[in-house]
Amino acid sequence: MTENLVQTVNGFLNIYKPADYTSHDVVAVLRRHLPRKSKVGHTGTLDPQATGVLPVCFGKATRLAEYFTSLPKTYVGELTLGSVTSTYDKWGETTWQAEPAKLAAVTESDIMAVLPQFQGFIKQVPPMVSAVKIGGQRLHQLARAGVEVERPARDVRIYSLRVLDWALPRLTLEICCSSGTYIRSLFHDIGQTLGVGAHMSALERAAVGNFTREGALPLAKAEEMLKAGDFSHFLPLSVGVAHLPMVELQTEQDFQSALHGREIVLGLSEAEAPACQVCYQGQLVGIGETRYEAQGCACNEMLLLHMDKVLL
Repeated sequence: MTENLVQTVNGFLNIYKPADYTSHDVVAVLRRHLPRKSKVGHTGTLDPQATGVLPVCFGKATRLAEYFTSLPKTYVGELTLGSVTSTYDKWGETTWQAEPAKLAAVTESDIMAVLPQFQGFIKQVPPMVSAVKIGGQRLHQLARAGVEVERPARDVRIYSLRVLDWALPRLTLEICCSSGTYIRSLFHDIGQTLGVGAHMSALERAAVGNFTREGALPLAKAEEMLKAGDFSHFLPLSVGVAHLPMVELQTEQDFQSALHGREIVLGLSEAEAPACQVCYQGQLVGIGETRYEAQGCACNEMLLLHMDKVLL
């Protein structure tokens, strides 16, 4: 595999992250098989102890990572009732335990009765072991120093929450949620509502948008393929922005305008979009924004396309 060949790689790998690797570790493993100045990044941190889907960006795909923030994420997690920990997961120090008799009295019906409270738009306090910044410092850095601070609740959205398996005091849940949701906080709050406490004892990310675990490549296999110069599992740039609305350029003139960052008049019937994929003859040209603006006189508004990123 020549260096020039590797430098042309632009796209995504859908990596299945193993436990005990940080997201940065995954990027480092893959980067070591590329030229030193190659651009590689991930689209969102996954806890070291967690496993599952981690989309990794290469080359021009690193410019598209920001568009993953709006994608729903699906997790499969194991919730253990009966105890609270300092980190809201099994790797933290136990700070409270329920009385055995009270824990034993919790039924499947009790759990099913409280789960609807945690669907839709909810308020959630991020855990201390998170990357959220308070006063310029990340919470996990403060936590390691033994400092706990007040954290304002944030709005998150739980699209769906369903039980996959029962083995009380443990249950396995599938959660489809918005970006910024902390599953450990969700499980902690469910335990508090039940009055017996709870913590997260396992977590797998099953999907990020259309990047799923079924299509994910084990990290070790991905490393072998990069070593051998095998790029067959790379996904094109268009896959990473397939959820965005599409604008198809109709003329060569519009295509050239897009390449040079000039605004393009689209017409009157389309909807405005803060981010859209711009294509020409089936090829992704870049990412743009469409908005209505006055043309000539204030009463004559037209939908204009402004290019944000050109990817060719």
